[in-house]
Amino acid sequence: GDPSIPVDERIALDRIVRLRGLETFAGTPDAGFLSVNISPDWIDRLESDASPTMRMIEATGIDPSRVVIEITETAGDAARLRRIVDRYHAFGLRVAIDDFGAGSSQIDRIVALEPDLIKLDMQLFKAASHGGLSADVLLGMMSMAERAGCEIVCEGVETIDEFMFGIECGAKYMQGYLFAPALAAPIDPMHFHPHVRVLLKEYFDRKRTRLEGSIDRSRAVKDAVLRLRAQLAERIVPAELPDDALRALGIMRFFVCDTDGAQVSPNYEITDAGVSLDHRCIGFNWSWRPYFPTPAAMQRRADVERVASNIYRDASTTRLCKTFGLFLDASRVLFVDVQVRDDGLYAANDGRDAVAAHLAGPHLARAGASGRAQSGVHADQRQHGG
Repeated sequence: GDPSIPVDERIALDRIVRLRGLETFAGTPDAGFLSVNISPDWIDRLESDASPTMRMIEATGIDPSRVVIEITETAGDAARLRRIVDRYHAFGLRVAIDDFGAGSSQIDRIVALEPDLIKLDMQLFKAASHGGLSADVLLGMMSMAERAGCEIVCEGVETIDEFMFGIECGAKYMQGYLFAPALAAPIDPMHFHPHVRVLLKEYFDRKRTRLEGSIDRSRAVKDAVLRLRAQLAERIVPAELPDDALRALGIMRFFVCDTDGAQVSPNYEITDAGVSLDHRCIGFNWSWRPYFPTPAAMQRRADVERVASNIYRDASTTRLCKTFGLFLDASRVLFVDVQVRDDGLYAANDGRDAVAAHLAGPHLARAGASGRAQSGVHADQRQHGG
């Protein structure tokens, strides 16, 4: 609020506006859910843990499950905030962390407050939508949030590419000018469904195309890895390795470990000049790496030839890669690091196409900050009371 206005006056004005918004929302029983921003600083000013917002919801007769309390990024008294959030949950309200990824809205807040929703910081979301390290970090954070049972909300969605990235983040709800500017009143919850169906179909088509290419390449890599195993089963002669073919498939290096995880060979690095040997890692134990236990577990499974790790960023080259693991014999495991393409849909690698023209009709041009991408309406009240 305006700091030139006395705090008591701002609180009184905020509550008048909040009550008016709740009364309007009470008259639209099919209009999705209502979000109300709550600042922890203002919660600290309450004389008790009693919540004016909860009293207003009771007075207007709104089903509490239709209201989301958004906790902003400001710090505040953590213990008291937790008590208030527990009361919100007991009352039947849902709780969201707003501007997640900025300021004080970090992973510790998920643990402390156990929110129902995570609303991504707009600037972080927009930066990550172009891919790169910021996308890696954000997608990792979203994976953790989903494992904690949180639903994801993306705001500030203005382009089709940002919509695609929102889906990559696991967003169940989106809002932004791609749908509509902020609206004065709730609208029909089905209003955006035709446009969202088109967007989701475009996402599916783009994603399928990228994954088909990755599957074809994975088959070629699998065949190359199996041939490499056959060649290495007897002995490893760098001069006899088909480095051109390995390099063309993105194979970066390979090495051999014993079944306890200790590396027993040098790294065989596939470079533009051929195959070079790096002996520095001999003796290192890799049993702690996520890619090691799975090959060990498959040792007695004759129906499993090789396994692959999740995608990660190689520390020495910063490239995205996977590690393939397979047994050379009963006592040795071959690991092959392979550069992979990021299958995420980012603004950096997926431009707009014909779908943009299809969606640029009058409804989409106004299509929103108040709209939910799935169904219903996300009417977003920007207030900061308790």
